[in-house]
Amino acid sequence: MRPAIPLLAVLLLPVVAQAGGLQTRNEAALSRFAALPLTGTPALAAEGPEQWQFTTDLTSEFYAEDLGRESVRLDGETLRLGIDVRGRWSASVDWGLRLNLLDTGGGFLDRFIEDWHDIFSLPNGGREQFAQDQYRYQLVQDGVTVLDTDRTARGLGDLEARVGFALRPGQVLRLMLKLPTGDDTRLTGGHLGAALWLDSALPFADGSAWGGHYSVGGSLQQTRGALADRQQPAAGFASLGLQRHLIGPLSALGQLYAHTPLYRNVDSDIGDPGLQLSLGGRWAFNDRWQADLAFQEDLIVNASPDFSLHFALRYHGSR
Repeated sequence: MRPAIPLLAVLLLPVVAQAGGLQTRNEAALSRFAALPLTGTPALAAEGPEQWQFTTDLTSEFYAEDLGRESVRLDGETLRLGIDVRGRWSASVDWGLRLNLLDTGGGFLDRFIEDWHDIFSLPNGGREQFAQDQYRYQLVQDGVTVLDTDRTARGLGDLEARVGFALRPGQVLRLMLKLPTGDDTRLTGGHLGAALWLDSALPFADGSAWGGHYSVGGSLQQTRGALADRQQPAAGFASLGLQRHLIGPLSALGQLYAHTPLYRNVDSDIGDPGLQLSLGGRWAFNDRWQADLAFQEDLIVNASPDFSLHFALRYHGSR
């Protein structure tokens, strides 16, 4: 996996978007079938030219466990490049498209994560028992190999199309359609799905240094591939985000993103609900340009990746 090329593209390409909360979610390989949207945008796209945003998410996941009748190993890294465009249809309706490009492989973060855990006396989850920077996704139940792949991928994930309807200032009802442009045999998507949710701004006073959102909704998704009879066809999700202006152009952001279990008929932790914590900062270069840098950790371990690094660059355009 060569992350330098997409990261360089993010830095060089001018992009346009309207900022909201941190655009993070569960980036696990086994979650890509589900229609989990990026939440936290309680305002419509700005009027005028279309707005663009480029994001990168570098995600490392590792989970290995032998429960007797079931053994699981999830080991790999993914670099996701997200290309978003948004626009306004009318005074109360906006639209958006997101193209996801994925590069999966063994990566390079295992040594860094193990050293980080050692410094802070955190559990490694058994990482040290396996060779570093490997790519392997395997599930065995009752002696039957349900999933076993070490085939990396580089290409298109599922395309996401969104429409938003303003209910009142600071509150938008959103609908997303996920199109199966990925490949389910290589865990890059390939599932049709839809999500409906509410993005609402938290009621801070005008001029407050604080801002934030809450979001709640549900999704329906196609079940297919090797894990079809274990994938949940429906899921619920919610997020809560806070932003605090610190000084000058700098703000601090935090977000919790939760979802119901995505798998059934499993004994391992992949059948648990997901809960991810994202913490980071936003730098507003001026009234148009902004950049986000954040990291994400799993609060319910093994149901989502144990580390993800998020970067976004956006340009608001004329208004």
